[in-house]
Amino acid sequence: MPSFDVRFIKTVCDDTGHEHRACQAAFKVSATSLTAAAQQAEADFCRQKGVRDWTIFADAMELRTPAAPPPGWGG
Repeated sequence: MPSFDVRFIKTVCDDTGHEHRACQAAFKVSATSLTAAAQQAEADFCRQKGVRDWTIFADAMELRTPAAPPPGWGG
């Protein structure tokens, strides 16, 4: 089953008014599809924060497949 790296991001302003992206949580999720990974990550995030809606704490969710090790990597 593929795994996905998921990050929940909140855009915040600093004291000079410049926007920055702050990671609110990061998960590694095993799922059969990108959609299933997003649903699982949302449920995990809400359970961890004790909320019903993840958008209370984050503006966006990023999903990525982990980078493959370079060829010849013996690890």
